[in-house]
Amino acid sequence: MSENPIQADLSPAEWNLIKSMRELPESSLRDRLDEVFHELIFYVANPRCQGMGPEGFPCGEPVSSCEECHQVWDLLEVLSQRVKA
Repeated sequence: MSENPIQADLSPAEWNLIKSMRELPESSLRDRLDEVFHELIFYVANPRCQGMGPEGFPCGEPVSSCEECHQVWDLLEVLSQRVKA
């Protein structure tokens, strides 16, 4: 854990995410989860497909097909369903 605490205003959802991460035992799986979260956040913030974003304009530079974005969304849906089961 950081030696210098950071003060921040968090929404309940943000706090629940951080609290859940803190409750995980130290392990290589926890480290990988941290990496995946950062990668996913970057991916969502910087889409590079040919589709339309929620604001109605193209998603970044058309480097990837919409199918690649749909695969990511499908994977997230599968993970969501597994958690609910």
